[in-house]
Amino acid sequence: MSPTRKFVASGLFGIALGFAVLALASYVAVRAEFQRRTAGAWLRHTIHVQSDLYQLYGLLQAAESGQRGFIITQDERYLDACAEAVRKLPVVVDRLSESVRDDPKQLEAIAEMRPLLGARVEIIDEAIADMRALRVDKAVQLVKSGRGKALMDRLHAIINTMTENEQNLSEKRERELHAAGGEFDAAVWALGGIIFTLAAFSFLNAQKQMNALQRSRDSLKTAYDQLIGETTRREALESQLRQSQKLEALGHLTGGIAHDFNNMLGVIVASLHLLRRKLADSNGDYVQLIDSAMDGADRAAAMVRRLLAFSRRQPLSPRPLDPNKFVSAVSDMVRRALGEKIELETVLAGGLWTTKVDQHELESAIVNLAVNARDAMPNGGKLTIETANCFLDDAYATENMEVTPGQYVMIAVTDTGQGMPPEVLSQAFDPFFTTKPTGKGTGLGLSQVHGFVKQSGGHVKIYSEPERGTCIKLYLPRFNHVEAPAEAPLPRSRPLELPLGRPEELVLIVEDDDTARRVTAQGVRELGYSVVEAENGREAIDIIRRRADIALMVTDVVMPDMDGARLAREAVFRRHSLRVLFITGYTRNAIVHNGVLDKDVKLLTKPFTLEQLAVKMREILDSR
Repeated sequence: MSPTRKFVASGLFGIALGFAVLALASYVAVRAEFQRRTAGAWLRHTIHVQSDLYQLYGLLQAAESGQRGFIITQDERYLDACAEAVRKLPVVVDRLSESVRDDPKQLEAIAEMRPLLGARVEIIDEAIADMRALRVDKAVQLVKSGRGKALMDRLHAIINTMTENEQNLSEKRERELHAAGGEFDAAVWALGGIIFTLAAFSFLNAQKQMNALQRSRDSLKTAYDQLIGETTRREALESQLRQSQKLEALGHLTGGIAHDFNNMLGVIVASLHLLRRKLADSNGDYVQLIDSAMDGADRAAAMVRRLLAFSRRQPLSPRPLDPNKFVSAVSDMVRRALGEKIELETVLAGGLWTTKVDQHELESAIVNLAVNARDAMPNGGKLTIETANCFLDDAYATENMEVTPGQYVMIAVTDTGQGMPPEVLSQAFDPFFTTKPTGKGTGLGLSQVHGFVKQSGGHVKIYSEPERGTCIKLYLPRFNHVEAPAEAPLPRSRPLELPLGRPEELVLIVEDDDTARRVTAQGVRELGYSVVEAENGREAIDIIRRRADIALMVTDVVMPDMDGARLAREAVFRRHSLRVLFITGYTRNAIVHNGVLDKDVKLLTKPFTLEQLAVKMREILDSR
């Protein structure tokens, strides 16, 4: 018999044995559970009977106390408790009789008890009637006669006997309950031993075949995972490559056109200057025509400069620059460009690094971004300019072509305007692409910014959501003043080990962008956590209703229909112990200062490294 057939035969044998053991286990478990429930029901029945006996004796004492109180004080209020007790006595006796109908001995005791109760109630009623008829001596004599006490003593003895009987039954049924539980435990242990033995037998019988299949499966799984990962990475890189090639081709085209156009403009401008000089003493109408032509040539030259900036062929004069001082200086110019309807806020980081860049072109880029933001906020809003130190790691560089890992100075321009849908965002850097009405824009603003930053060795990233606003981050390389040797790498700040999670720690990832959600979930799984994913807030709420073991929710701030802040409020309302981590492409100050989130929330801004995510998640989960 071949190894495969042997493996199949041993597997079928193990399955058959497993089903047999499962059937036996089910029978034993059901039988033990039935016995346990039956014993428990009888035990509760006994407790109810004991409770009724205690109530019966208490009612007798209440009736007797009410009678005596009335005889002593002649206060009719004592008779209320007495009357209530007398009224309830038959009800309790009938209930007791029904409860012990399966016990002849207890039924005999109740049968003996009924006439005694009647006699005692008659004595109580007789004494009360004498007192009401002002026959005080007769009533007192009736109490002193001892008939009532004798009846009470007998009733007390009967009740004590019944109570002892029920106590004996209770102890017996408790023993039965413990015996049923012990039988169930013994069955479980026995079955556990049988299952362990079968498992050991099956393992030893199929070890060679399983090892071979395991190696084959692992090899196939590894190959499949690598294929999927490589396919996904290649698709992302191909998309970026196509965009990069498109921009590169447009850059070559526009650069060549701009170069030739510059040459022609040079001839035109020089000729106009000469013509103006020659006609200086002529008719003023000629001079006005020449001035109009010069104005058009100047505007054409400005457009050429933008085209050269996009094609990365403009001449730059980089100088060391303090970004905080630069933003403070340019803010007045930006404020004038924004107008009165838009509020400007600058948030400057402490200990900011120096960068080396062409200050004039950076100023032009910031003003361009501010003008675009102003046009996106026709009814007013808020513009935030923020600076920060950033480190773009290898993982980020892998996902974003033309990015060199290292230290950067970030300048972020964030508005609360109309935002951009994905189809517009994908073309934002294309030259001459604009969503503004005809005559309101050239479509070269973002193209110029993109070309300038790339020519300066930096990186541009746009985060935008329709109806929520846009954040554009400029990453400019850090300048260390003393040039480091070419072979000396930049210092890495990553620790040797990342703080990892545990599989029992379940993390819910909420992100409307499929690619971003998949990449984030993959990173969280890499850190050792278990992950569930949701595309939007409603789906996340449904998951939270079903799963009570979610330890942390990681959610994007800006999402359609239900944003991250509202989702967090509803989620925490349903799970008070749930921790929340917000992620966003906007800067913290732009998010917090515009009222989207509170100041004390846990927030991670994109792009973030796996190390930053690991540290932030562990910090939140360990702060319980």
